[in-house]
Amino acid sequence: MGIMKDDVMGQMSYEYGWVRNYSIPFFGESVDVQLVVPCDEGDEIEEAQRAAFLHFDANKSLYMQQTQEAIFNHYLEVCEEYRERLGGQFADKMAPIVTEEIQLKPLIKPTQVIIQQSFSSNQRVVGVLFDCSWEPELGLAVKFVNSDLDEVGPQDIVL
Repeated sequence: MGIMKDDVMGQMSYEYGWVRNYSIPFFGESVDVQLVVPCDEGDEIEEAQRAAFLHFDANKSLYMQQTQEAIFNHYLEVCEEYRERLGGQFADKMAPIVTEEIQLKPLIKPTQVIIQQSFSSNQRVVGVLFDCSWEPELGLAVKFVNSDLDEVGPQDIVL
């Protein structure tokens, strides 16, 4: 496991990509997650990844507010489907009916911010990953491309 100090990303260790602890705002609290910068061992971090991180870091309150709103809207769309799948005894615990964003807080936990590779497209791709009660196997992700909300769905939209 290597360690590097990047002028933009800070000190990171290599674990199938460069990683370090990072704090993001979430429902009015500071939450520690893992910052992940994917790349092959020995490869450099892309300039597009640095640009994506700098923009996300400078605007993370706005990004996370958009993330919370997007998750709430997504949940309202999929909640009934998950409730039917889960059945009576699990539906209220794992996919309860909600009417306000804050009610999602106990159901989701942010785990990672991923600064994806651009593969020479120079797109800034940032994903925020969550564990969530209604989809424990696939999790949840919110994907931003060039600062715009792109997609909400299972974690594989970012991974």
